[in-house]
Amino acid sequence: MFTMPRRPSASSSDSSSKNKPRVRFIFEPDRTSPNGITYSWLIHDTYNGKEKAATATHAFWLPFAYRHSGNYSEAELRDLAQQSIWQMEAQIQHLHEEFDLGMARSRSTEVVGTFDEEKLPAEARHCTSTACDRFSSGG
Repeated sequence: MFTMPRRPSASSSDSSSKNKPRVRFIFEPDRTSPNGITYSWLIHDTYNGKEKAATATHAFWLPFAYRHSGNYSEAELRDLAQQSIWQMEAQIQHLHEEFDLGMARSRSTEVVGTFDEEKLPAEARHCTSTACDRFSSGG
């Protein structure tokens, strides 16, 4: 189960949800685009599709957003990042099973976000390449 660390609000005595600030997110992709096909399927053809979309977004980006807020300890952020990794690993396993895939990593994988390996410490660069080698060889 996915749990997020919480901070009490400034007025924790007011628990009414209608007084809480909201984020309005409107996303209207062309229905024939990859995003349109994905969101249309999630919303119209799956159970609890909006929650599934939110869960996927959380798994990818929530630790970064929480770190950016500056309101969480390093331990809380590490815990949240680990939970995100477990969620993504579970989804990877689901994809492997659902589509009868082997463990070899596709060379055409598109990375979401930015990553500069040169900015990593030497130990991390080694771990990254070792993990990639192990993953692509199925070990």
